[in-house]
Amino acid sequence: MSKKFVSIKAAALLATATLTMGVLGFVSPASAVVDCTKATVSGNGCIVLTVNTFGDVIQPALVAEYRKLRPDVKLAIKKSDLDALNGTGLFTQCAAGGAGNPDIAAVEISYSGFWRAYPQCFVDLRSLRTTDGNKSANDLKKDYLSWRWEHGVGYNDSVIGIPTDVGGLEVAYRWDLFKKAGLPYTRDAVGKAWSTWPKFIEFGKKYVAKLTPAQRKANVGFIDNIGTIYPAIMNQGTEKYYRNNGTDQGLLIYKTNKQLKTAFDTTVAASNAKIGTRIGQFSSDWNVGMSKGTFAAMLAPAWMMDYIKGQAPSTKGKWDIAEVPGGGGNMGGSQLTIPKGAKNSQEAWNFIAWYLAPAQQLTVFKTYGLFPSTPSLYSNTALTGYKDPFFNNAPVGKIYGDGVKKLKPIFEGKLQRCIDMAMGSAISLVANGKEKVPSKAFATGIAAAGKCK
Repeated sequence: MSKKFVSIKAAALLATATLTMGVLGFVSPASAVVDCTKATVSGNGCIVLTVNTFGDVIQPALVAEYRKLRPDVKLAIKKSDLDALNGTGLFTQCAAGGAGNPDIAAVEISYSGFWRAYPQCFVDLRSLRTTDGNKSANDLKKDYLSWRWEHGVGYNDSVIGIPTDVGGLEVAYRWDLFKKAGLPYTRDAVGKAWSTWPKFIEFGKKYVAKLTPAQRKANVGFIDNIGTIYPAIMNQGTEKYYRNNGTDQGLLIYKTNKQLKTAFDTTVAASNAKIGTRIGQFSSDWNVGMSKGTFAAMLAPAWMMDYIKGQAPSTKGKWDIAEVPGGGGNMGGSQLTIPKGAKNSQEAWNFIAWYLAPAQQLTVFKTYGLFPSTPSLYSNTALTGYKDPFFNNAPVGKIYGDGVKKLKPIFEGKLQRCIDMAMGSAISLVANGKEKVPSKAFATGIAAAGKCK
């Protein structure tokens, strides 16, 4: 899961989870009521779980529900930028032998291949059993998508993490702005109009053609950031930078993978067509742009829906969700791990098993939009029939569910995050006008990827 914004809905949405926690969550209420609200360290009947995470992988409303079950457990949550957390932070902690490690750490998919190569840095979750239900990771495996489960399996077959959400990818768009521009604006018509990435770019060009000179000068565009197209296309293939050759490490194929060249060239084509704004995602201008109509479309993983609601509440009903070009996609997702040396590994496991159980994942989807990694919910009418009034009553449960079902497993290798950043920098060279010849920028990206270690 990537950066997420929290917007808590009515408490009624949590009632279902409250009723089912004891059955699916593997946790029992504490025998004695203890107020640990002000606790900073474990002791005096309180257990303080330290959690290192990014964005809102750990949702506060669910934490509050867990506190009702376990008032003796408090989560001390520390948020960091993704690369600081999953890169230097975890590496430093592991190198120090686990000293000072948190009880729980979130690891994003783009780093999963790297940390699967260092399972010794984490507790093997097969070795732990929940206090209530006696469940180990082996018992939970059946609850999750197989390809998401693999993101948390070390190359020595140990289980180092349990899946959070699936970052199923579709497109959020302003139907009112499309209608004003004389373009298709109903979700089915829009999805058909941009069924391929070249058609998506052409749709964007038609939208931009309707902008006034003043709007163009003010950096108004069709899509918020063309850089998001590259990972979207990469994740629609069956191979990315590695090939699953039956070995733990996989075979590096980024230099010859045609999907990579297609993703790069298509993103550059979108840049040259000038359909995007020059606004960085998660910047203040980007947040404001959602309300002002600075852009009319954005590639939206399921978790992005809640971010839009939080940043642009005045646009309720003006957004809709259409199928992403190419059909299906994924952007984001993470695992919850217990780093080696964690002081409260048993209580950490109790929380993870409860928090990521199907009942809680359904509540998280309906409250925050994060799409479940637990396929038992995919036929649940509470998910498939869920419509979101903010997005013009779009049947978001079905839309994102259908997209996720189209995804094919991709082998995530050790150097994936580094190669991602190398190719992203190469695209930026073209987008920012620092390199006029795309083929040279591509070669620069491939060369930089070759230096990844």
